[in-house]
Amino acid sequence: MRLLALLIALLPLPAAAFEALDGRLTAVDACAAYLSKNKGTNPGDVRLEPGRDYALLGLNARGGDHYQVLVPGAPVSERRWVPVDCGSRAAAAAPAVPQAPDEARAHVLALSWQPTFCEYRSRVPECERLNAGRLPDASARLSVHGLWPEGTYCGVAPRDRATDEAGRWRDLPRLALTRGTAERLVRAMPGAESQLHRHQWIKHGTCHRGAGGAEEYFTDTLLLWDQLQASQVAAFLHGRSGEYIETGALRAAFDSAFGRGAGDRVQVDCDRDGGRTLIAEVKLYTRGRIDAGADLGDLLRAARPVRRGCGGGILDRAGLQ
Repeated sequence: MRLLALLIALLPLPAAAFEALDGRLTAVDACAAYLSKNKGTNPGDVRLEPGRDYALLGLNARGGDHYQVLVPGAPVSERRWVPVDCGSRAAAAAPAVPQAPDEARAHVLALSWQPTFCEYRSRVPECERLNAGRLPDASARLSVHGLWPEGTYCGVAPRDRATDEAGRWRDLPRLALTRGTAERLVRAMPGAESQLHRHQWIKHGTCHRGAGGAEEYFTDTLLLWDQLQASQVAAFLHGRSGEYIETGALRAAFDSAFGRGAGDRVQVDCDRDGGRTLIAEVKLYTRGRIDAGADLGDLLRAARPVRRGCGGGILDRAGLQ
């Protein structure tokens, strides 16, 4: 629990004084649109366009001096801060949540079998803990690798892309996630301990194009993962560490859990470890908008069938074999 609290503390949380607003802000000046008004960070050197309307999200505090607005296409996060005198505010006729018109519809939900990954990356922090028996949940279920829409690095500044491609994930911009999302993500994605979530957001999440930025991207990811964990697929895998699992049997479990044909949208990747074939990753191909009411079965069946991948493999046990 101490480690969990530390990980959560590393993720910045919205200020309690934030005052939610709706309506729009009509820019009167080409003001800089800051990702962090306190630090003066502005990835992409984004500025408002005079005369253009921007969806208004809130004020930094009651009687505050900065509005948060939605700037479509801004890298890292479309939620940006501008001084209140940068534009004129017009209230909305009715409450509305701004939606990105081009939000991605096709995704791959990539799920890792963590013990297999840790056979090869045993020195990363999450693998040291898993191999020592301190991550019992991750040793017996599929963990989140990432949610991949079409395209990569959408609107990402060249410097941030270079940092990511160099594997220096701790040097990537921190993500503003709510406490609830951060807590759930740490449990579902063990690699968050090595800043995997920052990498996934920069490379893939920026192409998800949800209006809510990184918060919405990971909320959507966790929505699908939660449905999987509550399904017969999770029950099928539970307690089978060390056993050989045929891909056909796993696909059949998806059919049982999510409807006939769902398994045809599931691909299994395997790795060789000496004389063993290990299940490394399970990829779920989906089509459709992911929102609060999305059903994983519907999304799977709406996608095109995919190759099965490997024919099967061992669900590796935690610890170096």
